[in-house]
Amino acid sequence: MNSPKSNLYLLLIVIFVICFNDNVQAQNLIPNPSFENTNAAVKKLKHEMQNFGVMANWKALTNSPDAHHPGVSEVKFDHKAPGFLKQFGPQEPRTGESKVGLYVTSNNTKESIVAKLTSPLKAGKYYYFHMYVSLGEGRVSNSCTSSIGSYFTARVPRFTETSKYKLHIESSEMICDTKTWTKVCGVYRAKGTEKYVSLGYFSDNPNGKSLRGGSFNDAYYYIDDVELREMQDVQGVDVDNICDMALDFSDVEYLIGESEVYEEIKTALDSYLQYLKVFKFDSIKIVGHANDSEIEFENEILSSARAGFVKEYLIENGIDETLIEHIGISNTEPKEGDGIDNTELGSNARVQIIIE
Repeated sequence: MNSPKSNLYLLLIVIFVICFNDNVQAQNLIPNPSFENTNAAVKKLKHEMQNFGVMANWKALTNSPDAHHPGVSEVKFDHKAPGFLKQFGPQEPRTGESKVGLYVTSNNTKESIVAKLTSPLKAGKYYYFHMYVSLGEGRVSNSCTSSIGSYFTARVPRFTETSKYKLHIESSEMICDTKTWTKVCGVYRAKGTEKYVSLGYFSDNPNGKSLRGGSFNDAYYYIDDVELREMQDVQGVDVDNICDMALDFSDVEYLIGESEVYEEIKTALDSYLQYLKVFKFDSIKIVGHANDSEIEFENEILSSARAGFVKEYLIENGIDETLIEHIGISNTEPKEGDGIDNTELGSNARVQIIIE
């Protein structure tokens, strides 16, 4: 039976993990970035071909973009169009269960979406943006284009058939791939009034080509995983290099029994260092873990040593010591399926680096 002290310790760990997950989400200024959350208040919509009302945080800006979400099938629409969404093709979401679909055209049938940012952009600051797009596999996509991206405004914009707004960030290449997801990425310098982001195309002459030869006609694109992050001073930084940077990090895995920062660990940590020197952050938490050696004090010593050595490496490479907190938590949070296997890497011999 666990003692009251150990139960309290485990409770604090659970609270720590929950707070960490919330803080990671807070770094992204885009609400509902993967389109997984739906509007629980929407019980009934009028028309299945105008289903975007189910989407939380986002709104249709021009015409009727589509919510490709499992929850759509549960809505009691006044008017049903069986199989309507199937015509756009079976492309799997990049992550999760949901994605958004919209047309890029040269006329007033083009579609776009808009969301209010979680906080306004700051004057003169640089922001990294990306979204993933994929051309629909269905018969409705006759062309492909590079004219798709984002537009930032102080209020919800009003686009008309004759609007000619240049995208702030758009694709650097033609997106003609119907099988994989392409990152549309760039850096934006804010005026300080921006509170909304719009996704789509907002002019009247898309740069593109027909898939069957000839000039551009229209294209249907899926969108998923939208991200907007504040950056530090980026003068002299190559934007292309920033777009190639890793934003999602795995735990740093150690050899069993090791705690120092050997070459393989340095390679993993250098990806974190690249991120920390470009993107805005408030704090870093380093959490050391250990496998269960059946000797508790050894577990504690090893996990603390791993966290301590990682902290030292970050400080040696220019990260402010006052922003770093480190802790070793022994083997109290094993990874799923933990246990020492027959490989040299222990499944729970690792360090987490939590950037907030």
